[in-house]
Amino acid sequence: MRSRVSIIIPTHNRASLLGRALLCARTQTVPDKEIVVVDDGSTDGTSALLAAEFPDLKVVRHERARGPSAARNAGVFASTGDWIFFHDDDDLMHPAHIADLLEATLAAPPNSLVAGRSRDFAIVDGRVRLGAPVWTVPDRSDTDTLIQFLDPTALRTITHTTILWPRHLFGSVTWDETLDFYEDFDLCGRAILAGQHVLGRETGMYYVRMHSAPRLTAAGDDTNQLLSSTRYWLKWARLLHEHPRHRACAAALREGLMDCLIRMSNLPAGRSYMPDLAEAFRQWGGGRFYLTPVPRNRAKRLIADAAVNIGGFAALHMLLGVVDALRPKSAPYLNTLLTPITEADRQDAANIEAIEAAARP
Repeated sequence: MRSRVSIIIPTHNRASLLGRALLCARTQTVPDKEIVVVDDGSTDGTSALLAAEFPDLKVVRHERARGPSAARNAGVFASTGDWIFFHDDDDLMHPAHIADLLEATLAAPPNSLVAGRSRDFAIVDGRVRLGAPVWTVPDRSDTDTLIQFLDPTALRTITHTTILWPRHLFGSVTWDETLDFYEDFDLCGRAILAGQHVLGRETGMYYVRMHSAPRLTAAGDDTNQLLSSTRYWLKWARLLHEHPRHRACAAALREGLMDCLIRMSNLPAGRSYMPDLAEAFRQWGGGRFYLTPVPRNRAKRLIADAAVNIGGFAALHMLLGVVDALRPKSAPYLNTLLTPITEADRQDAANIEAIEAAARP
């Protein structure tokens, strides 16, 4: 079969980083590829960068920002490949990332989505710092994969950038343009409901850049993220009613809905969602409200649960505020990234440094 890969890169006001992502895409060793850039209403010189340094690429431009899901849908529509790869505009990847994913996917059983490896990175004081490599287990049930997407405290081992997506899937499953957050878990989850199976493989390597700026679009502030998260969990509370074989997701779904209830109760823009969240929580077996993540200490758990069920969410937030003020501040996540130690670490750091150097003026 043909194996042309379309690399789709949505971008918004990331001219300073986009060039690095494009260099990564260009240097992918997969032989038959095209690169499609979707400029999601950028105003920072992205158009000039593309015209001057990447005039051969296919570019789709939105006059106003429509969000990452809409940009990715537009990229799929404009592409011609048999396989679709989504590359975020601030990230990097190993030169063989897509070729390795393609080889593993072609060797997998039919209707398989092969999920490869990724790791976080940051440039700190001019040096590469790395997180541990992450990938998902090779044999996991569809229900357990959905639980990972729905449990707000679960370790995320699957992202849209570690999967090579078959084009035919987008005839029935597209990115949900009402979501700007958790949109990749939503896409992968609906692919599972449509008959796909996610298989973990220790292959490829995608480098996720860690920084404090919003990713992809202007719709990345905390309020929009919380609203999008709430829409995501309410959507899945409805979707899973139609798929009773995944009833084992109930506990994870309740955790997500409870987390939304707590967060949205303190947000004026989210108060209108509270009745629907409470109703979905109860439909999926929820009774009394509780604090999530659940404290390990039984006394703390009882105090927090009493606060929310007797005093309401306002009392819970007051309690959490006191606890937070007394708790030692944790180190920023960037400070937990480590200098390269193993040979594999050093090779990944060298790959990142090479792209960073090539992109400098």
